[in-house]
Amino acid sequence: MKNTDKAAVEARKAVRSEWFERAARLGFVANGILHAMLGFLTLNVALARGGDADQSGAMRTLSAQPGGEILIWICFLGCLLLAVWSLAQAIVPSQKGLGFIVKQAGTGVVFAAIGTTFGSYALGAGKDSSQQSTSISATLMSSPAGSVALIIAGLVVIGVGIYFIYSGVARKFTKSLRRPSSPTVQRTLMILGTAGYVAKGLTLAALGLLIVVSTAQHDPEDSTGLDGALKAVRDQPFGSFALIAIAVGLMAYAVFLFMRSRYDEMKQGAGL
Repeated sequence: MKNTDKAAVEARKAVRSEWFERAARLGFVANGILHAMLGFLTLNVALARGGDADQSGAMRTLSAQPGGEILIWICFLGCLLLAVWSLAQAIVPSQKGLGFIVKQAGTGVVFAAIGTTFGSYALGAGKDSSQQSTSISATLMSSPAGSVALIIAGLVVIGVGIYFIYSGVARKFTKSLRRPSSPTVQRTLMILGTAGYVAKGLTLAALGLLIVVSTAQHDPEDSTGLDGALKAVRDQPFGSFALIAIAVGLMAYAVFLFMRSRYDEMKQGAGL
């Protein structure tokens, strides 16, 4: 029993070490870079300039920049560190409640998924997101159970989108941030966070709606992931203006994430 208690104490020390926390903050920067690229590509879709406004398009755009390949590896490492840190917060024994454990486990899974995107592309295994989404959708739509699973997945994505919108409007994201000493920085964080969360929520809601509608119509060709969802929005009346607003919001969210890498408390666990 004593050995177990000692191991738990040592594990808590490792998880809460300053160097581990600082390294994990790099994950926010990586997520910010990804959203900055998505915002830029969303703007291209709004202005009909071409390109895929999804994760694969973001990776291609990033890798085309000077030092882009190195930056992708750094982003992969940052996401991996934040994922490990968050999962460790959930696993290592503490006095925190179930809500904290679930939140940290979820955050860890999300950043592991983002890191996988960076890592796959860095290793040359990245696939076109739109084609991959269509292929998966076609496979699932071939059976009633698969169609039900797709609709449920779409509704979950819509739910997550609504939660992001709510978090932005109600400013729930401030709970995990330490208060900057500068009033100007405080206001900037509030504005960027609110705009960013709402924009990301709208993007996710559009993606979830596309999944549900394409499944209900049994048309896997329409289920083309984020890029398809954004193009569907663009094709609506005043859709281009809506996409421009979403693009600006995603870029605002990117800047917010850069600032979050400094101002997130981390003591309460990392947030999304």
